[in-house]
Amino acid sequence: MFGIDAYSAEVLIPSVVGVVAMAGVMVWAFIKVRHLMNEDKRH
Repeated sequence: MFGIDAYSAEVLIPSVVGVVAMAGVMVWAFIKVRHLMNEDKRH
């Protein structure tokens, strides 16, 4: 449908995986920082 050959897949898939991994780490870090900030305010 999109005409993705083997070379395009070899380039595209690691890039997509990298972007998704970085986004996941950023979301995890954001949640962690919010949790630590909320914990800090209570004490």
